[in-house]
Amino acid sequence: MAFTGSVTAVLGRDLAHDLGKKGTVSDVTLYNHKQGETVLAFVEPSGYPDKVQSLITALNMSDQVIFKVSELNSYFAETLVALDAAGMETGFLILGPDVLADPLKKLFAGTPVENYQLIEQQVVPIREKLAEYKTDSAGDPVLQIDHSFAVKGVGTVALGVVKKGVLRRHDELTIYPNHLKALVKSIQVSDVDMEEAGVGVRVGIAVKNLRPEEIDRGCVLSKKEVLTTDTLELDAVLSKYSPRSLEVGDVFLASSALNYAPATVVDGAVTPGSKGRIKIKLDKAVPIIADRVLFMDPGLKMPRVFGYGLV
Repeated sequence: MAFTGSVTAVLGRDLAHDLGKKGTVSDVTLYNHKQGETVLAFVEPSGYPDKVQSLITALNMSDQVIFKVSELNSYFAETLVALDAAGMETGFLILGPDVLADPLKKLFAGTPVENYQLIEQQVVPIREKLAEYKTDSAGDPVLQIDHSFAVKGVGTVALGVVKKGVLRRHDELTIYPNHLKALVKSIQVSDVDMEEAGVGVRVGIAVKNLRPEEIDRGCVLSKKEVLTTDTLELDAVLSKYSPRSLEVGDVFLASSALNYAPATVVDGAVTPGSKGRIKIKLDKAVPIIADRVLFMDPGLKMPRVFGYGLV
């Protein structure tokens, strides 16, 4: 039986380090905790608010959210727009001592956050609630990579989250977007060697005959072919708070599966608070493993995340 697990985006300071053991650190910081046969991973967007990509990376890696609201400022508002754009339906809400619940109801209305469960900041009950998240490991494995490095005597090691299916030792997979072949030599979960790992589990794998730069962040490993493209037709949805419209010739940053690529609108248009069909051309081909591509503009005024497109 494979371990089950989930990854939780922890949005709010002074919380993630209490929930698990600190692991990989970059623009996001990972923490891990084993709850019985469930492996919990926590990802904190440590590069946010300076870099909005850190927030989107954390959401992209995650199945559920803990949203701690300590004050109502522009970053709170941007995070709320990002949660809505990412479609993060499963989550929990923690309120700081100076934040009242009633004034938030109007702000949360129409977003997934209105259905988040209000909880207290208590470590053990939080872990228990997060461990209740149900996953379905049917189908062929798809692994989304978030970090990679070389280990002396082992070779190339990649860290990532199993997004679909069950990943097994000795699986022969294809890496997207570069279409290289990869053999999974070994799997570790929470520093324990495993024969397999199911959906929602963050794993470390040793891969054969690959350099770390050939399997870096944004790569996807899969048994089945993954759509990899630089041209997308999307049903675009812009937040009512979006500071911009999109029309032919406009450029923004698109995000899919931990990839960020400049995108140019080549057909269609959409205005803030509305929906519209658009076609975009990306600067590079990216793998598509979810039904949403997020729109952002790091140089724009708040909110820097301003919408999404349904593939």
